[in-house]
Amino acid sequence: MFFTECARLAEQHPDLAGVLEKLDCQLRAMGTAEVIRADDLASYLTSDPNQMRSALDMFAQAGVLDRVEMIECTHCQMAVLRSEYQVALEEDDEYRCTSCDRQFTDRTVQIITAYRRGEKWRGGSSPETLSPPNSLAGIVSPAAVGVAQASRRGRGFPANASDHRKVATAVAGFGEGWMEKLPDVCRELHRVGAALPTYWREIVETWEGIADAVDGAGKSADREKTSAHIRYRINWVRRHPLNTAG
Repeated sequence: MFFTECARLAEQHPDLAGVLEKLDCQLRAMGTAEVIRADDLASYLTSDPNQMRSALDMFAQAGVLDRVEMIECTHCQMAVLRSEYQVALEEDDEYRCTSCDRQFTDRTVQIITAYRRGEKWRGGSSPETLSPPNSLAGIVSPAAVGVAQASRRGRGFPANASDHRKVATAVAGFGEGWMEKLPDVCRELHRVGAALPTYWREIVETWEGIADAVDGAGKSADREKTSAHIRYRINWVRRHPLNTAG
């Protein structure tokens, strides 16, 4: 099997060996995953939905996958991490679907539980993209991105577009493992003069203060909040190249 954890789980749970093997093969074929819905994957692999949910939970407990809460557009089923959505509301007061461009409100979204690539996932890349429901690989289709970008052209430049780009450029220098170097990333964001996240403005005065706050053990909540803010800005730049060029 591709994942050593899968072989161990199959030995421990022989009644789920078949669905675990299917899941192992599918994850290997996918290469990476940002949004996996249990029911959709069960249907795709012609497996029992309850068994698939159990298998996914086991993979999450083993660290191959992460079990996450996401906000899903009820119109097109595009999904975004709930933490990123909350950051967007704090920073920009709104979040618009990257596929159909509808503004997210209590009536246009639903909270779902999904799974995404975990720390022990081997191989593939780790893109910070969202995924439509028919994309098992977790990659936004160029057509969907084009529609969303085209619908935004009449809005002009958002007030913080240049700061989004500043953050994304600074973080790019740390590579894909930037979250493991979060204090150093914060110090670099201080150096380039990036705006402080709303979450921190009443707590610290600079990004250096954030760097000190997230450095060391026992800082998981602050680290996650800060990482979510940075991911939001990176993803915003990737989705709005027309608004950040220049």
